[in-house]
Amino acid sequence: MKTESQQKGKIETIETLRGIASLAVCLFHLTKTNLPLEGSAAILSKIFAFGWLGVEVFFVVSGFIIPYSMIKGKYTLSHFFRFLAKRCIRIEPPYLVSILMIIVLGYISMYMPGYKEGSFNLSIGQVASHVAYLPTHLGFEWLSPVYWSLEAEFHYYILIALILPIMFKGKTWMMSVFALLLAASYIIPLYVFSYMPFFIAGIAACALRFEKLTKLEFGIVVLICMAVSIHRDQPAAMYLSIGATAGAIAWLNIKSKVTDFLGKISFSLYLVHVPIGSKCLNFLGRYANSEFRQWLIFIFGLVVCIVAAWLFYLLVEKPCQKYSHKLRYSS
Repeated sequence: MKTESQQKGKIETIETLRGIASLAVCLFHLTKTNLPLEGSAAILSKIFAFGWLGVEVFFVVSGFIIPYSMIKGKYTLSHFFRFLAKRCIRIEPPYLVSILMIIVLGYISMYMPGYKEGSFNLSIGQVASHVAYLPTHLGFEWLSPVYWSLEAEFHYYILIALILPIMFKGKTWMMSVFALLLAASYIIPLYVFSYMPFFIAGIAACALRFEKLTKLEFGIVVLICMAVSIHRDQPAAMYLSIGATAGAIAWLNIKSKVTDFLGKISFSLYLVHVPIGSKCLNFLGRYANSEFRQWLIFIFGLVVCIVAAWLFYLLVEKPCQKYSHKLRYSS
């Protein structure tokens, strides 16, 4: 059996992965603004070109931490609606506040001198579709390029709440469910199934943690998930991230004050870096007439993102965390 310190270390690794993933996505999007990156500053676009992989890391992390928390909380199928209530309290208010932030900043930006992003037009239907994560299915565009992943996460919450009690009955049940889910990933046109290999790799790491799978079985499941990703013609970086993230969760103990902080504000950073950071760089881009200024503005934009995320965490996300934790499965 693993010691308590080992178990704590593994959870600290989760915080580290969250922090790195969120920062990577943030840096990736900051290189896609109207800020010119030329000369030595052009290396920023190359360094952070694969920052989008942070989303895939989040999927593996969710695959692990959601069932881990449910098992620790003694979840049963009778707790289905309470579990969804906990997740909605935890996720929905910050998500909705970030939507409001995008709308307000979007309209304000149109009246700023030097605005270059085109007209900002919304319909009531487009905004309303975001509440239930339905823009893709109703023909609307997402208000933020990160929101589509929240649809995948929300559907994963529903799915794991239904199958967890069955899946953890034994290895035969678990492997059968894994096989069905991977098969469904070829048929069902939802983001959660498109990225099912990532979620399953995380679930397998959770099963290893609770000794429901051996190290060899865990390794085989992860390799199968990578093989499915390869067969679906997903980029090499994606299927390699499955093995790297699942392996880090299972066997690495990574902790630092910096990554602990980034892990704490990771969801807030994920939500606010586009409306805050991108607007900041787009506005300041007009002053980036030298390589030095480009570096300075980029770093300033990153700092603004982190500070904004920290404030968003304190004012919006943290209170939601507290209310969610108060809602327990047991009466």
